[in-house]
Amino acid sequence: MSAIEDLLMAAAEDASAGNLDKLLAALKKADKTDTDEFADQLELVFEEFEDDMSEAQAYFCLELARGNVKDGPVFRKALTGAIKRTLPPYLNKLSFLRALGLRDRDVPLREIILRYENMLRLKNNMQIFFEGSKRWGIVSDIDAVSGSVAVNSPTGGAFAVPLNVALSEGRVFESSAPAAKLARFMKTGNFSGADYRVTAREKSLVPLDDNDIERIAYATAVPGIMNSDEFRKWWSAGSGAAKQSNEGRQFFEARSLQELHILLGGDIDENFKLDDAAAEKLAAFFTRLKPAAAAREAKILAELVAMLFPYGGDEQLRQIFRPLAGKAPFWPESLETVHLELLNVWGTVPAKHIPNIARAMSLIFPPEYLAAYTTCLPLRCLSAFGEIIDDDLLYDAVRSLHMCNCDILLWIWRDRNKHDKELLELLSIEQVAKALSVEDLPKAWTGAQRDLKQMLMDKKDFQKHLIELVGENIWVITSILQTAAFCNSSERQSLLIKLARLSPELREHLEGGAGQRALGSRAVQDSVPGTEPLFTSVKSHRALLDELQTLVNVHIPENREALKAARAHGDFRENAEYDAAKERRNFLNRRRDELERDILLVQPLDFEKVIINEYSDVGSAVTLKSASGEERYFLVGAWDGNPDENMISYKTRMGRELMHHKAGDEIKLPNGTVCTIAKVEKLPGEIIAKLKA
Repeated sequence: MSAIEDLLMAAAEDASAGNLDKLLAALKKADKTDTDEFADQLELVFEEFEDDMSEAQAYFCLELARGNVKDGPVFRKALTGAIKRTLPPYLNKLSFLRALGLRDRDVPLREIILRYENMLRLKNNMQIFFEGSKRWGIVSDIDAVSGSVAVNSPTGGAFAVPLNVALSEGRVFESSAPAAKLARFMKTGNFSGADYRVTAREKSLVPLDDNDIERIAYATAVPGIMNSDEFRKWWSAGSGAAKQSNEGRQFFEARSLQELHILLGGDIDENFKLDDAAAEKLAAFFTRLKPAAAAREAKILAELVAMLFPYGGDEQLRQIFRPLAGKAPFWPESLETVHLELLNVWGTVPAKHIPNIARAMSLIFPPEYLAAYTTCLPLRCLSAFGEIIDDDLLYDAVRSLHMCNCDILLWIWRDRNKHDKELLELLSIEQVAKALSVEDLPKAWTGAQRDLKQMLMDKKDFQKHLIELVGENIWVITSILQTAAFCNSSERQSLLIKLARLSPELREHLEGGAGQRALGSRAVQDSVPGTEPLFTSVKSHRALLDELQTLVNVHIPENREALKAARAHGDFRENAEYDAAKERRNFLNRRRDELERDILLVQPLDFEKVIINEYSDVGSAVTLKSASGEERYFLVGAWDGNPDENMISYKTRMGRELMHHKAGDEIKLPNGTVCTIAKVEKLPGEIIAKLKA
């Protein structure tokens, strides 16, 4: 490792071609291009690259991306420069660069490289096959203005495809008569499966393996030209191994995911069990499987895991499935930045397969991972995963979430008789509003969002639960609903009426004017303490942001590690460290909610720009005259109070008494003293300076 570190330091000091070539060779040899270990040192290297990087620097970035280097903003910036450096001028246009997905963190690096390599080869008159729509065509135009590709269909007609889709899903072949045969697909004796493979490999402009070619052929031929059985016979005909029929082939001898799926879907003896040799073959099969193929066939791959599960023992299954960890898109190695799109297979895989997939995961992933993973899944999966995960671990994972999704909230509610009180307290109006306000969810998660909204609008027992949780702070309900993005004005009115029927306190609160304010505007206007826009100084606003940043990036991760360490000590019931860590976690989560709510409501003020006319307001100096003499007070923002310097927050009782008065008005202070407003003026310069520091 020290040799690589020396090379990293050398490249960071001098990013020359020689140093970069040596570093790249060492990283590849050690298989460390995707490691976290050298991520910081690599960023030092990237930061040395100029905007107009050299060819060697561009090559270095592209090779790292092909090797699945750790993603991050610094590398994304370097990769963008590398691609700009290597693209020919006619492709170096904004719409083309946008289609690569460089600024979209949801597009992984491997996908960017795939699109980049396809872009270099994409030209007019080429044959192209789209895996998503299973369509062939001939490229007729690449439009840089609209960012689309015009395609002529070989059967007549034309269609347009967004450039990013063409680059991602398109498989390009040269323009020639033999390549055209791939699209027309002749079911004749003079064009066998072996011929198809040879032609596809020779005429493809990007490398294709047999699995890629078989998938293209299958999508082209079935069901329009032949059925699956006919295809298998045709595909196996030809020369060498290709002449062998699938007849008599064991499923563990399959050569592609689709073939394995077909063979496993047949009649297999229920008493059949894998031997070690068969398990080794399957493990080797999944080891050879390419991540791109796993991503394209995610649903089939998930079903294969479930279908294989009954035939192996625990150790055999670990051996078989372990290569899929980090390779199957629905089994990411880390959950820190996982996107729901990667887990979308859980919404499409048949429900009967979910328990077996869950049990398979329990063989290769640690319990803490499974618990955290479960919190990301759609509702249809939660019961199956809940059966294989310790309740305490799962509850801890749920409680550690800053925001529960609709699926988790529904799971908590539907199984509320099984859960402890602390878990039920997560099912609050704040959490419900956050979950319902999430937009652009993948299809697998939209059903729970729809059901949760229906419960909120119509289920009395659910509404009572939400009211009970807010307790005396009934204003929280109007505060949240008047800014809620998930309901329109008529829905908001209907819901408030229903809630008011269940809560006299809420009805009284609404009749006091809060209802009109809540229904009249999405703006935060309620005069109840804690619900109106909050004003504070730029200094205090920055302090709130800094506290939230420290909480999220330092204290919460530290607490997460403390929970892991305490959990490792054993029995949760007699584990003081574990209890203390849980208490700390609950405090941090509450404080985070408070900060985020305050920051949402707060409006920072530059007091230097505040204009004070006749009446006292935030940003004014008020001189009071009483029997004991005169005293000068400074009305400041919600978090700016300092009684020692007579800086009074307008949110305090004293502050509210001082607000909205003019010279000559008589007021009564909270301590009973009767005073007269002697003067109202702008804050002095020294106070303004303190609030800006």
